[in-house]
Amino acid sequence: MAIAKMLDRDVRLAVLNKVLKDHINDDSTLVIEEMGVDHGRNRVDIAVINGEIHGYELKSDSDNLLRLPKQAEAYSNIMDKVTLVVGSKHAYDAIGMVPEWWGVKIAEQGKRGGIKLYTERRNKKNSNVDPSELLKLIWKDEVNTLLSQRIDIDWRIKTLRKKAIYQLVVDSFTTDEIRDNVRAILKSRVNWRSV
Repeated sequence: MAIAKMLDRDVRLAVLNKVLKDHINDDSTLVIEEMGVDHGRNRVDIAVINGEIHGYELKSDSDNLLRLPKQAEAYSNIMDKVTLVVGSKHAYDAIGMVPEWWGVKIAEQGKRGGIKLYTERRNKKNSNVDPSELLKLIWKDEVNTLLSQRIDIDWRIKTLRKKAIYQLVVDSFTTDEIRDNVRAILKSRVNWRSV
């Protein structure tokens, strides 16, 4: 009997069960599947939010790499760390499409169908997070609440476009303060598709 081709769900289960098991059981960590970034234009397969935001992008042997360059750009704007988990079929090409600071794990299907994960490259911390892009992870009312810590929010500010409000936040907070606040806001939400 032939073993079925490795699919995205096989890689996802392997990552959740082998790599993220401790995070899933940690009350101080939020693990979210299919987290929208850049106002939903892209979705990171799995996001881990604790003292940092760590994204996991999954590409099984059944996937293609057409969206990976745009995903790499979007995730690199907001993630503190990213790990690409890629099937061995696409590994060589995929590694060339992502920044050097991204970690890479190779997913291989064993003889009995199980997925084995091998670390090809360890991740490093992203030093180029864009605070304006990071603010796109939170809702407008959450951005206004954050901004109200530094300035009075009146009707004129509430009617501004998101981009203008983001700029007010960027002008009022350091990048590290924005990172800390965005993580705290995301972790405090109760209606996530969390694991």
